[in-house]
Amino acid sequence: MVERERLEADVLVVGAGPAGLASALTVARLAKEAGATREVVVVEKGLEAGQHILSGAVMDPRGAEDLLGKGWLEAGFPVEARVEREAVYYLTRRRKVRFPVVPPTLRNEGCYVITLSRAVQWLRDRAQEAGVNVFEGFPADEPILEGGRLLGAVTADRGLDRAGRPKPGFTPGTEIHARVTVLAEGTRGSLTKAIVRRLGLAGPNPQTYGIGLKEVWELPPGRLKPGEVIHTTGWPLRHSHYGGGWIYGLAGERASIGFVPALDYRDPRFDPHEAFQRWKTHPLLRGLLAGGKLLQAGAKTVPEGGYWSQPRLYGDGFLIVGDAGGFLNAPRLKGVHTALGSGRLAGEAVHRALEEDSTDAKALSVYDELYRRSWIEKELRLVRNVRQAFDHGFFPGVARAGLMLLLGGRILRDRVPARADFEHLERLARLPADGAPPPLPRDGRLTIDRLTGVYLAGAMHEEDQPSHLVVADTDICRTRCAAEYGNPCERFCPARVYEMVEDPAAGPGARRLQINHSNCVHCKTCDVMDPYEIITWRVPSDAGGPKYLGM
Repeated sequence: MVERERLEADVLVVGAGPAGLASALTVARLAKEAGATREVVVVEKGLEAGQHILSGAVMDPRGAEDLLGKGWLEAGFPVEARVEREAVYYLTRRRKVRFPVVPPTLRNEGCYVITLSRAVQWLRDRAQEAGVNVFEGFPADEPILEGGRLLGAVTADRGLDRAGRPKPGFTPGTEIHARVTVLAEGTRGSLTKAIVRRLGLAGPNPQTYGIGLKEVWELPPGRLKPGEVIHTTGWPLRHSHYGGGWIYGLAGERASIGFVPALDYRDPRFDPHEAFQRWKTHPLLRGLLAGGKLLQAGAKTVPEGGYWSQPRLYGDGFLIVGDAGGFLNAPRLKGVHTALGSGRLAGEAVHRALEEDSTDAKALSVYDELYRRSWIEKELRLVRNVRQAFDHGFFPGVARAGLMLLLGGRILRDRVPARADFEHLERLARLPADGAPPPLPRDGRLTIDRLTGVYLAGAMHEEDQPSHLVVADTDICRTRCAAEYGNPCERFCPARVYEMVEDPAAGPGARRLQINHSNCVHCKTCDVMDPYEIITWRVPSDAGGPKYLGM
């Protein structure tokens, strides 16, 4: 049995994103005000805070104001620009139709365009100044559960070979025990997923997702003003497919562009990366990007299920915040303000529980009470059924969503049910043979292939280590999945992690699954979209992955 170092803390925060750092900062500040000493530890799987953070992002300032006060901007919180001009377009293959008015959910008056990785680094510095210990490059690999109580987490073992055997320099992970653990892993967090399943905490609806594919471009001078915000819907998605794109003007003649198709699509031949590259060939994008230079690329799933997909947010010894808790407002395309807000509320709840020397579920349920009385709950509850309104197509969805907003979020019933994303996939036999568009030619400038995207994401993992992408039964991949769905992992993964390659040892024409784990950009689409639920995404032991600083 491996002997592990043991670290004791009052509070362990898993994930140095906006929600986790807001939690840690709040606990530290409240402890100081109360004259108490608290050992607050944050563990981050990236080698540097912000390295794995990918977001649009237009930020509603309310979360920052709640956390940092009215002077949040004067305090130095990094922003690119205040939103100055905005538009929404419906795209056809060659035309764009501007909405006469910006829909209420997409209005951004008073909001700010930000680079979230920079904001996270700024928050990390503020947390460290407040006495928080931030351990970067320490992936939390396993929860420490005892009788339904979360006692902390074990960080990943380092220095294992592909077969899981210790290499020279092997270092076992550390057991971090805490009175309260705040799960702030972001979308589809591996510890959160395990705890929600093992303790039966799932919400009334399953969590549903979109995949956000993003690029940062340097543009010719004057092409796009800082703070200019454009959203698109329509082409190249089918009318039945929820999603759209964004264009945000950044400082320094840069643009953030991105495309977010929902993952509840029917056709397993749909390719999100291909759709993103195709979207860039529209005259609106082609004209904007002409003469520009592609600087960075990345991909990340986003939790779109909303209010009814949130798990129970507390239990014995733990709280769940931010994207891990489903706090994203999908119709607004915003989650930074709700992440900061949920982190702050969790920090307040943790402080109260520690002051009362009780950290069981009853004591920590104050977090849920604070949430239910907050502006965050009101905002998410108003749009609680809007995402589900689009299940039957874009135009019916617009009508239903508008009516829902007028009626306070409901039509006939308070909760519209939803299904897990992979359950929407149809078998190939039920689909037309010519349903998938031909591959888009790549020119290497406007449009890029997957491996170029991996390079521009800065993704890197040590080759000689256990794969953090675990497939329980690869025979299913070469038999049932190939016949029934055509191995959709080759398409839904934007990083070419999964490949079906020839397997001469198994006979003529046989193929086997090859996992290129070093390509992984940590989007976690595979963990969401695998139709047989045999893929498990875990944290890599080398703290590798993408490098999204500046994105």
